[in-house]
Amino acid sequence: MAIPFNCPECGAAWDDDTSEFCMDCGHEMSQEERDQAAACANGGGKYENYVVGIVESVEDVPKKAKLKVVEVMIEKDNPDLNVTIVTNAKHVNKGIRVVVALPGAIVPAGSNPDEDDNAVIVKKTSVGGKASSGMLCDSPMLGWVGGAAGVAVKLDDTFAVGGPPPAARPAGLSKTD
Repeated sequence: MAIPFNCPECGAAWDDDTSEFCMDCGHEMSQEERDQAAACANGGGKYENYVVGIVESVEDVPKKAKLKVVEVMIEKDNPDLNVTIVTNAKHVNKGIRVVVALPGAIVPAGSNPDEDDNAVIVKKTSVGGKASSGMLCDSPMLGWVGGAAGVAVKLDDTFAVGGPPPAARPAGLSKTD
């Protein structure tokens, strides 16, 4: 059975679980990356309840200087499944591709709330008086090496909307992504 996921090196769609190499860039998939892709495709693993989405709109929250209400499309074929997220993440603009931690996701990814005092289970909540149904992720939240805290990860358009995030920070992202 083919397991759809994105190459962690270049972001290209990779749906051939019989190949150890990306057909676009030649990246050799490690066993950890293959296990993570399989776990995500089967609804589990480090990135359970994390998805790639596209920011559809951004509005400032009145009287809350840093907060923004963001609508994110998380399923390309069903725009009715957009999620509303209230965030203070920097550099969030309409049209960017982001990683969303949905309710039930554990942040930082892969942590254990029973053992890590910093681990949080994402829930629907109210932020600045507005309903929020998730979080925009930065690199540390995803367990990636590199990338800035507090700055939403921006992926290129090779990452599938509704799909899992890459297991590692893709090559080519700037240090502020």
